Amino acid sequence: MPTMKAVLILNPVAGTAPGQRDALRRAVGYLVEHGWLVSWRETTPERNATDIAREAVAEGVDVLIAAGGDGTINEVIQPIVGTDVRLGILPVGTANVFAMEAGIATSLPMLAQNLQHAAEVLVEGATAAIDVGRANGRAFIMVAGIGFDAEVVRLVDFHTKQRLKGFAYIWQALRHLARYQGHVATITLDGDVMRTRIVMATVSNTRLYAGVPLAPKARLMDGLLDVTLFQGRHWAALLWAALQTPFRWRAGLPPIMRRQVQRVVIETTPPLPVQVDAEVHGTTPVTIEVAPCALQVILPRDTIQKWTKEETEA
Repeated sequence: MPTMKAVLILNPVAGTAPGQRDALRRAVGYLVEHGWLVSWRETTPERNATDIAREAVAEGVDVLIAAGGDGTINEVIQPIVGTDVRLGILPVGTANVFAMEAGIATSLPMLAQNLQHAAEVLVEGATAAIDVGRANGRAFIMVAGIGFDAEVVRLVDFHTKQRLKGFAYIWQALRHLARYQGHVATITLDGDVMRTRIVMATVSNTRLYAGVPLAPKARLMDGLLDVTLFQGRHWAALLWAALQTPFRWRAGLPPIMRRQVQRVVIETTPPLPVQVDAEVHGTTPVTIEVAPCALQVILPRDTIQKWTKEETEA
């Protein structure tokens, strides 16, 4: 078997769990034992994960290993979408939603077990080509959001996130939910134009949103994005949506609207913030489109089999 040349990109402030570095070193040691050449590089305020990833791609790397959370993964994938360079994941971040959905991490914060399993996936797993979304050119694996959720992401500062972890988003959501007002939006769904008032819109490539199956029909290999519109004037629309039965939630009945598309354009008055995989990137208007099978990812073999079966049966 040829030697696998990899660059591990660590966000040193992601997660910051006790024993994180020791567990990560053991995971890297496992890779080295199995013939991998791993270069360990860390982000700094002046040099983010995308900068390091671009340098690694220029060096002819085979695999970029994102050692962090969903935000780190998003930065790492930017220069490798549409290339043969593979993405590997060692989940050590505050949020590891994609790693959970892909079967790389558990839902529990068991750092050492997660990292050992993730290292085994890198060695024993297989490569699959998955879809990515692009929001005004910014690639994402999971979801882009407009409106209330993007405003919450914008309001969560670095220090609060480090102190409260995922609860930082819940805290800001509760603080601003009652006074947040919906906005009029013009939305173009694969050429079909509609005008409505929205509290929030999400464009999902994966099922999970903050660990919740917001887009139950989303598939990472179907060449489509799943749009969910929360229509209404204020927080009651979100509350009503949360209280709906599972049937109504999945069916997308008012005030929820669902649509699977290849391209969506959202324009609002006034411009609203846009979040991409839980990081704010600009404001509306935003054009979001799918790039089918554009990212090579090392995944558990049973995950690939499951997703392939779901796509065949869809």
